[in-house]
Amino acid sequence: MSVEAKTNPKFVPVISVKSVMKKLSYFLFVFLFLFVADPVLSQSTEFVDPGHMTCSTNHYTEAFFQKYPEQRELAEKARKQLDAETLLYSAAKDTEDDLLIIPVVFHIVHLGGDENISDEQVRSAIDVMNEDFTASNSDIGEVVDEFAGIVGDVQMEFRLAKIDPQGNCTNGINRIFSVFTDEGFENMKQAAPIWDRSSYLNIWVCRQIGEGTAGYTFQPSSVNGIFGQAIDGIVILHNYVGRIGTSNGTRSHALSHEVGHWANLSHTWGGSNTPGVDSNCGDNDDVADTPNTIGWTSCNLNGVTCGSLDNVENFMDYSYCYKMFTQGQSNRMRAAMNSSIAQRNQLYSPANLAETGLLEPAEICFADFITDKTPKICAGQEIQFEDISYNEVEERIWTFEGGTPSTSSEVTPTVMYEDEGVYSVTLSVSNSQGLELVVKEGLVNVIEEAQQVAPLAEGFENMNNLEEDSDWIDVNQDNSAIGWSLTPQTSFSGDQCVFVRGRNNQDYQQEVLESPVFDISQMEDVEFSFKYAHARRNANSDDGFRVLISRDCGETWILRLDLDIMNLPTVSGNRPGQFIPESDDDWEEVVISTIGSFFMTDQFRIKFEFINVKGNNIFIDDINIYDPNSLSVQNNDYVRDLTLFPNPATAQVALRLDLNKNQNARIDLVDALGRIVQSPFNGLLTSGSQNIQIQLDPTLHSGIYFVRLTSSDGVATRKLMID
Repeated sequence: MSVEAKTNPKFVPVISVKSVMKKLSYFLFVFLFLFVADPVLSQSTEFVDPGHMTCSTNHYTEAFFQKYPEQRELAEKARKQLDAETLLYSAAKDTEDDLLIIPVVFHIVHLGGDENISDEQVRSAIDVMNEDFTASNSDIGEVVDEFAGIVGDVQMEFRLAKIDPQGNCTNGINRIFSVFTDEGFENMKQAAPIWDRSSYLNIWVCRQIGEGTAGYTFQPSSVNGIFGQAIDGIVILHNYVGRIGTSNGTRSHALSHEVGHWANLSHTWGGSNTPGVDSNCGDNDDVADTPNTIGWTSCNLNGVTCGSLDNVENFMDYSYCYKMFTQGQSNRMRAAMNSSIAQRNQLYSPANLAETGLLEPAEICFADFITDKTPKICAGQEIQFEDISYNEVEERIWTFEGGTPSTSSEVTPTVMYEDEGVYSVTLSVSNSQGLELVVKEGLVNVIEEAQQVAPLAEGFENMNNLEEDSDWIDVNQDNSAIGWSLTPQTSFSGDQCVFVRGRNNQDYQQEVLESPVFDISQMEDVEFSFKYAHARRNANSDDGFRVLISRDCGETWILRLDLDIMNLPTVSGNRPGQFIPESDDDWEEVVISTIGSFFMTDQFRIKFEFINVKGNNIFIDDINIYDPNSLSVQNNDYVRDLTLFPNPATAQVALRLDLNKNQNARIDLVDALGRIVQSPFNGLLTSGSQNIQIQLDPTLHSGIYFVRLTSSDGVATRKLMID
């Protein structure tokens, strides 16, 4: 399914055991809408019109049944079995339930944005789920009196897995970089394949599902058998996970709502998707102690829709003030967890808990840390470090060579570096089971002063390795093996340039190239130019390219150029193979004049960002930072006026001069790298006003040039654009 064709899934209604008529009508319904999912409305408690939702389940449902037509009969048989097992469980229950421990894996499907939620936010979600399913949430004592006596303690505990399906150490958080974070359906699950559903509760976290949809899942009967094994689990938006980070306390219970469906609960009003629209008082949720209701999208604790007080605070409503499950709902979920339907009863078995690492004391099996910025900074700046080691670190000791503080035991310490130098960072993590150590030699590079003083001409010549032989930094944003590198295969000038082999890159990889620190504080005006070449691969190419600048050594960045696939390519048509510019006509020059005095500091930096989506290679050459009015000025008091017209020019340009005395002088045309490309005059210039016609060399490329007047009294220049 394409991103454009994404739909909102709908949840299958559960057969009513209270009404034979409803059972018959359900049989008719199930053949049309059985294998479907349940969206949770993503609105505030004030929102009272759920009619904005669009639910297009027919295509998804029918596509599934057409591919696996035998699934219809299998699902109906499983539903009947679960209903019977639920009745037996409820009738036989006379003791307190044992705690069921459920191994969990979170698949974080992301493109590097906010949807790539932190480990801490995932752990917050586990905390909320455990509170909700053991009736230990902090507001459980606030349940209205009418329902306080039937609060259900499901006695289910969720724990992040510690061993993955291959037997390797894990923290139960699986991160996948994929465009399908915006699809939210089966393509996403193929990009982040399910871990065996008989061993793990799978939860996929993404950026987008469908309009109005926060999450969905499948009831056990719908995914029973082999056809459901690859898709059984919960999909949830990142901002409905936990109560910190991108989520909050109100939205945090949406995941408990979805786990309720995964464990065989319907909405409190029955099987429809939208309360008050597709529901009526004849519907119910097959749970005896939840009053019939048409459902709520706001928190009305006195609400009555079907003759009695509604259980608005139920996790299976849309009220967003939910606090509780009922005892009947607890029994229904426990019965489903005791059933072999969709292999739910295998999850908490001692054998599975051992295989997923939940029975043995946690062993630290991975030690590492990350930083909040490229660890090449200016003196006086800070870096935040984050410990991402696992599992269950009890003690950590950081050592920051050259930093303040020099040691720390925090998870995310912030460290200042005041003195120029190259420094190492060490992290030791331990618990009662052992110790792991990670040392990153020379990680932090602190720069005391600007590495270069503008004007600058960078052509990437005389280098064998970009980072070893220069101060440019290839920031590997998404841990790809592509990155920016030198190539001698092509260039606009000289022998080589830098490029990204986008033709071989994974879609949506972000490749970043950061400049050294430049001192442009003494310039009167400043412009920045570079030449680049790029081509489409095919009609689906969607590459993007951005240029950002910083006045504070990369502490903050401001966007100055943003090119999408409509205006990025420098050549026409598609280039399905490896694009390499073959002539100067394949290149274009970009001039950024919107820098401004605010950025004219001694900590100026440039950042190039290339994002590849089914695209091709990009090349950069001839990066220049210069004063648009003067490359260098020694003493030009003898020049009262120096004007060029037309400007831009094509074939010729007139130079208007006004001198205060006779001068022996030379006039040169200089390119942006400072090279003389034409010398139209060398001789005596008289005082006063005069015009000199310059015929431009037809072999000159379009771009930025400077007309330079040189005499014994000084140098004066003016910028010339050649089209």
